[in-house]
Amino acid sequence: MQKSNFIYQILSYPFFYILSQKIMSSLSFNEAIVKKYVKKKHINVLDVGCGPADILESLNNINYYGYDINESYINFARSKYKEKKPKLFCKKFSKKELKKLPKFDVILLSGLIHHLSDQESKQLLILCKKILKKKGKLITIDPILIKNQNPIARLLVRLDRGLNVRNKNNYLKLFKKYFKSCSNKIYIQKFIPYTMFVTCCKN
Repeated sequence: MQKSNFIYQILSYPFFYILSQKIMSSLSFNEAIVKKYVKKKHINVLDVGCGPADILESLNNINYYGYDINESYINFARSKYKEKKPKLFCKKFSKKELKKLPKFDVILLSGLIHHLSDQESKQLLILCKKILKKKGKLITIDPILIKNQNPIARLLVRLDRGLNVRNKNNYLKLFKKYFKSCSNKIYIQKFIPYTMFVTCCKN
């Protein structure tokens, strides 16, 4: 679930969404994280909640599958990145999709979990576990609430569209139920102040 007043609705348009991501340095941060974990070529990458698939700016020679329920995002991605031949789907990633898809080396949940309730998150993580290769990686990136947080960072995190921003323990409680290994790190951005939580989960 997410907030839906007029200001947040503007972010449903690709131009404004990407602009906001650039202002907050989210694009460069996400690219750096993904590059850290996606190093091999010609691997299968699944991006659930892919938005306008802007992560393709930093990914080449991979088999990319992106899911998002926002038609504007998907149409934008199909037009902008057609040379990279991504497989993009304007629909919810559900159990029905598993039979149509290959196993994945990397699954990205970038800025998604904090939009989902615990029950919705659990359902998604079960699907991810089933379709992730034995030695594959599930990468999650979400805003986080921490002790002694920069007040501006805490305010901006609270203002996020997602209604389920969690603390470290509550994020890990979700992930560790389904994955044996969950390495994690909190990133504190000084300008513009913000706090992100990244996990790398393995079967």
